Order: sequence, then structure tokens, then C-alpha cells
Amino acid sequence: MNDRIKNTSLLIGITMLVFTAAAFVVASLLFLVGVPITAVHLFIALAATAVFIWFMAKAYFPERYPFYFGISFLASAVLFGIFLMVSGHFYDLSYDGQAYHQEGILRLAAGWNPVYDKSLGDQGAPYAIWIDHYARGNEIVATVLYAVTGKIEMSKVFNFVLMLSSFFLSFAALAAVLPKKWGRCAILALLVACNPISIYQSLSFYVDGQLSSLLVCLVALGVLLYLQANKYLIATISLCIIVTVNNKFTAIGYAGVLCIGLVLALYITQKYDLLKKLIIVMAASAIVGTVILGLNPYVTNTMKFGNPFYPLAGNGSKDVVAAFTPTSFLTMSRLDQAIHSYFAVTEPNTTDRDVTKLKTPFTFSSAELETFGTPDTAIGGFGPLFSGVIILSLLILAMAFLFNIPRTFVVLGMLCILIVSAFINYAAWWARYVPQLWMVPFVIALLGFSFKERKVIRGLSWLMVAVLFVNVSLVSFSYFSLQSQWNENLKKPAESTQAISAAGYRVLLLCVFQ
Repeated sequence: MNDRIKNTSLLIGITMLVFTAAAFVVASLLFLVGVPITAVHLFIALAATAVFIWFMAKAYFPERYPFYFGISFLASAVLFGIFLMVSGHFYDLSYDGQAYHQEGILRLAAGWNPVYDKSLGDQGAPYAIWIDHYARGNEIVATVLYAVTGKIEMSKVFNFVLMLSSFFLSFAALAAVLPKKWGRCAILALLVACNPISIYQSLSFYVDGQLSSLLVCLVALGVLLYLQANKYLIATISLCIIVTVNNKFTAIGYAGVLCIGLVLALYITQKYDLLKKLIIVMAASAIVGTVILGLNPYVTNTMKFGNPFYPLAGNGSKDVVAAFTPTSFLTMSRLDQAIHSYFAVTEPNTTDRDVTKLKTPFTFSSAELETFGTPDTAIGGFGPLFSGVIILSLLILAMAFLFNIPRTFVVLGMLCILIVSAFINYAAWWARYVPQLWMVPFVIALLGFSFKERKVIRGLSWLMVAVLFVNVSLVSFSYFSLQSQWNENLKKPAESTQAISAAGYRVLLLCVFQ
């Protein structure tokens, strides 16, 4: 029974992840032979996903594989349809989303091939520096769907698709670690998938929420591979790496550190055969993802500007964080900056901030909640109660050291991998730039739950889970209620002004929300 539930969840999660990856891979490969994105791309990706899931269902459910193949596809299709409607109902009101993410989608849909065609900068396009040179995995996948629907707002659905994938894969991984603890697994998987960053970017074209979901998928797949590897999980983690490194520049470093963590775990436990396979697969995936499928921008940036991460590095690079950094942070270490951010009163992104204001943990104000209506919360970006979660995490860790030092050191090693992956970024104080930090308290909660005979530490772990649940609920309610209100206000004049063109309407939005 436990295996059937776990494997069904695994199939659904992989269906969503593989479909997303297939859409990106198909479009990127066809760019190389001069074919722009068309509606056909979506159906090729869908067919490739169906073939993969058919054989995977056959491996996991040899006696009833047609049934479980149907279940995984039907569940994925229903969830995709629901969130497609949700995404289409809301305009992306974010500045970055409209300024260059949507612009990039529209250009790709109009036939722009970034491999062979003139750069948008040469064509005089607005915000071309970001469209031409940033990783554009999100825009490519969104364009594949937009080419079919003709409704750009529906393309935001992949925010939800990847969140759902991270939930189902996390549930499968947790069910493998905690057999027959389905309720606990479901709660933890739901909370880890509902990273506040993923929530308050879900109705925009920002990519940090997607990165959070992809990193959760990567960790979950790593756990499943460690416990029981097979060729389907190896192929899936390869696709996950390919999509992740094309989501955002920093994703290369994050995915690299997390993969190193998996390699170390396999080495320490002497699983050498699997270790050799995965080193080859992960290295090949990174190369294919950046050099072939990510030819533009990674290779072209290197050739033109001396660095694959231009315009954030290389000749004529720009610092996109400096102007938004509180002046008090300039003399602090990265750790001090993070502490002052995550223990501070939540504040939006602004260029006019001298210092942060520390607050009492487990408290929040209505003004803080309003901050989560936008996709770019800068200070305290993991939610109004996250400082309290940090305190509970430290208490659980301290107690765990008293009860079982070896077990706690193993978990500490896992935490170090997550924390190091975040702090390679000099802006670790800004939550959306380091979404993987959200996984830290969940690893600590699992450590606390492992002490079956210690009621106090288990109680603290449940308390932390409860605080995380309230934290996510507060962010979700604030974001969706404010987005609903703003969208309704925006639609009222639009209903009486049918003559406004789509292009003119986007310009109007840019002016209003800049």
C-alpha cells in the first residue's frame, strides 16, 4: 500500500516535471536547426512525456501499468487545467514581469530565434540587455504554451506546475523515508513546496519561485536516487538539472553544490557504482544544459563579453543588487546581513532604505502582510514568522546534540550543503535570491521527529511545523487577496475601454506600476 501511494505520487510529480523539461528541450533543440517556436512544440513535448511516463509506469506497476499511466496523466491534466484557468484570470502586475519577461515571450512567439537571429538590442527592443543575455528557460517554456493558447497570462501556469511537481516528488521522497506516515509526509511536502517566494511570485513571470520548486525537485530526486536508484530517476534528475541551469544564472551554482552534496553522501556510504553513474550523468547534464541547449546565452555571452554570466559579470557588467541594498548592510558580513534581514520587519524592494528594523519573533503587523502582495519582498522575504522558525530550529538542533551527536552531525552535514549553496550568493539576505534556505527548517523538523522517545523535541518540531503553516497561510492570503483586489480594480476601466490594444494596455500597466 505504501509503495503504491508513494509511486503514484512519484509518477504524477515526474509527469509535470518531464513535461516542463520536454517543452524546453524541444524548443531549444529546434532553435539549433533554425526552427522558431510554434504550437507544434507543445504536442511534441506532450508525446515525449507520454512515452517516458508509459515506460516508467510499466517499471513501477508491471501488472497494472496502463491504469497508473492513466491516473498520472489524468491527475496532471486536471491540475494543469485548473491552474491554467487561475493563471489566465490574473494579470502579471510586476514590473520585471512586464518589462522584459513578457517582452521576451512575445518576441519568441513572433518567431525570434535567439541562436541565429539578430539580438534584440540590435533591433532596438526595450530592456533588450536582459532578454538577450539572461537565461531564458522560463520564457521558452511559457512561449511553447502561449503559441497554442494565444493568451500570455496563461503561460504563468508553469509556476504552479513546478510547485505541484515539487509537492508530489517531496511526498514520494518523504514516504520513502517515513513509511506509513502519510499525513506527516503530506503536510511537510505541502509546506516545503509552498515556499513563500513561490507563492508571491505565482501570478507573475518572475523566475525565483520556479527556481525554488526546481531545487526542491532536485533534492527530492536525490533522496529517491540514494535510496533506490533506477534509470528513470537518473533520466529525470538529468532533465531537472538541464531545466534548472537554464532558469537563472545563480541556479548553476546552487544545483552544483546540491549535486556535490549527493556525491558526498554516496561516497561516504560507499555506493560507488551509483556514484560513478551519477557523476557522469550530472556532469553531462550540466554541459548539455549550458553549452548546447543554453548556447545562447551562456556560450554567446562568453564569446562577446568574456563571461557566461553577462550582464551580471564580465565586460561592462551591472550590479542589480547594489542600489537596493540597505546602507547599513555595506559594512556587514553575508551572515550578519541575512540575520538582520530575516529577523527584521518585512519591507518591500526599494532604493531608499538606510537600515532595517528588528522585531520580536513570532509577531507581525498588517503593514508587513501587505508587503507580500508583490513578487519582490526584500527584507524578511520568507514570511512574517520566519524569524520565529529560525529560533525553533536552533532549539531543536541544540536538543538533538544532547540526545544523539552522530545523528545530529549527519543532519548538520545536509544543512551545511543547503546553507553553503545559498551563501555563495553575496545577496543571501534577499530571500528570492536564495529560495533554497526555505528547506532548512524542514530538514531540522525531520531530525526532531526521528527521536521517537523524546516528546519535548518532537513537540517542538510539531510547533515549528504549525508556525510554518501559519506563516505560509498569512503570505498566501495576503498575496492572493491583494492580487485579486488590484486585478479587479484594473479590469473595471478595461471593460469600458475595449478599444485599447494589447500592446497599449501593457504600456499602461508599466506606467502605473513602475
